[in-house]
Amino acid sequence: MDKTILNVSGILAFVFGIICCCTIIGAIVGVPMIIGGNKLREISRLEDEKIKEQKETILIWGVVFIFLCTISGILALIFYFQLDYPNAFSSKPKTDKYDELDKLNKLYKDKVLSKEEFETEKARILSK
Repeated sequence: MDKTILNVSGILAFVFGIICCCTIIGAIVGVPMIIGGNKLREISRLEDEKIKEQKETILIWGVVFIFLCTISGILALIFYFQLDYPNAFSSKPKTDKYDELDKLNKLYKDKVLSKEEFETEKARILSK
């Protein structure tokens, strides 16, 4: 799992939090951004299974950051949804065995593959 998005989200929130803390009134927004940004950076360093245990934390900070630091919130929410739908943002279409077998059968019928090549490839596809 690519944790870069979560790490960038945490860094952005952390940096914007520090900038907000330059004024006393801005510290009201800046301190939670620093805390949340640091938390997301910590989560991004965990192993994949531990990250899945922290899903709710990622969602909560993502929603909070939507209001405080929009870019950071969007990135955190993208990462959150990637946990449930890992192929949602993938450009590579998922093919199943049946599609591959259909293509292989068509090549065999068109005499592109020999019987031996056909059987070898069929065994490889079915063993996946």
